[in-house]
Amino acid sequence: MLGILSERGLLGGRKPLRMDLAREAIREHVAEPLGLTVDEAAIAIHEVQNAQAGDLLRRAVVQAGYDPRDFVAYAFGGAGPAHCAGYCRDLGVAEVVVPLGPVASAFSAYGLAASDVAISAELSDPSAFPVDHTVLESHFDRLEADLQRALDRQKVKFHDVTLQREIDLRYSMQVNELAVTLPDTEFTEHTGEEIVERFEEQYERINGSGAGFREAGVQVITYRMRARAGLGFPVVLPDIPEADDADPSAALLEERHVCLDSQIGFVPTPVYDYARLRAGHELVGPAIVDVPTTVVVVPAGVTGRVDRLGNLVLRYQ
Repeated sequence: MLGILSERGLLGGRKPLRMDLAREAIREHVAEPLGLTVDEAAIAIHEVQNAQAGDLLRRAVVQAGYDPRDFVAYAFGGAGPAHCAGYCRDLGVAEVVVPLGPVASAFSAYGLAASDVAISAELSDPSAFPVDHTVLESHFDRLEADLQRALDRQKVKFHDVTLQREIDLRYSMQVNELAVTLPDTEFTEHTGEEIVERFEEQYERINGSGAGFREAGVQVITYRMRARAGLGFPVVLPDIPEADDADPSAALLEERHVCLDSQIGFVPTPVYDYARLRAGHELVGPAIVDVPTTVVVVPAGVTGRVDRLGNLVLRYQ
């Protein structure tokens, strides 16, 4: 409806789209109930989707105690590249990376195939904390044995195995716990107090200075150990061909009317073929980049540059 996707559809046209059915669905279910035109309803749907995605991302990052402005956003899958530039600006993110060009929609699957094996084991034993160091030793010895059996069942010869210990702690009578990472050292009679100090530092980083209240007491809920098993082979990504200059016109597919902003409306927008983009090509929004299984949206005020691996790096002007 907004011109972001071509009526030609996805997969090189093997998955065509029906404009008439899209218009009718929006008219019946959104436009008429809200007293909007079909175009107004389509634009509203798009902007609400961007706003919701931005809110979810902001909540996840802020609740973990971080500032979204300190990060680069990775946009992959089917919807990520199509919406990322629309909501990352409001988050204050300065840079967005659409990874690996035409295979951005398969980035998750690629990660599963290329990543090390990760396994975790948990033991629930709620009690007041700190506990005696012998209790810590007993619980984590048991968890390590559980992880070793799980790794043996993989029937894979691992290059190396790294273990990490965690404890879920909370102040008494609170509902939510914080996962606190334990140092990779032997447990001593002082370990429990050191873990409480780590918990309080993390709690105040997330909730603000002075938010902790040790007088309420601290509870341990869950003991956890994670194993990361390396497969022993490096992930090698090939460089893509370099462009002679920054002009991406060699990858131009067409120009179509696209609406990316309710304040601007439909404007003639160049559409590029991601497979024909080369390292060093630069796009100036508004622009659309066609990928077989998705599209990358480059709104006005955003520039995109293809790096040597085929990542499209979006930056706000």
